[in-house]
Amino acid sequence: MHATLHERLGDAIARLTPELVAAAASAAAAYLEGAGVVSPRIGVFGINPHAGEGGLFGRDDDRVTVPAVAALRERGTDAAGPLGADLMLGPDRRSEFDAFVAMYHDQGHVPIKLLAGRTASALTVGAGLIFSSVGHGAAFDIAGRGVADPDAVLCAVRLVGGRHVEVPA
Repeated sequence: MHATLHERLGDAIARLTPELVAAAASAAAAYLEGAGVVSPRIGVFGINPHAGEGGLFGRDDDRVTVPAVAALRERGTDAAGPLGADLMLGPDRRSEFDAFVAMYHDQGHVPIKLLAGRTASALTVGAGLIFSSVGHGAAFDIAGRGVADPDAVLCAVRLVGGRHVEVPA
């Protein structure tokens, strides 16, 4: 789950608030619960390297992610963080979580594309409608050439699985 999307990094960080991060995590948890995951565990990435390293890399995480995770826990969401994305997504830790909240586009997209390659899919939740698409975009550069690989589209369809899951907006 991304707290922000396709925007200049400075703008994304300036727009981050505890409420925005908590809303993204809550939407992820609600989707997972609707899909049958009991008590989903949500990992919240830090904004800065090593989640700010106690102020060494700025106070953004103290201002945004720490209060967001505290609010989530107060509401009963099993949330952990902020932690560096590299720590949470490492092979020893990533299985501890059912979903992750990335603070900005590349923080979320890069690891997913590295792990899933061309089969990465995007899933939009939290708007009252579930939408899935290929993670690589529309591929206009190969349209009409007969070289497209359908695997990414098939993965996106399987991700939704034909289910309609109500998610609070």
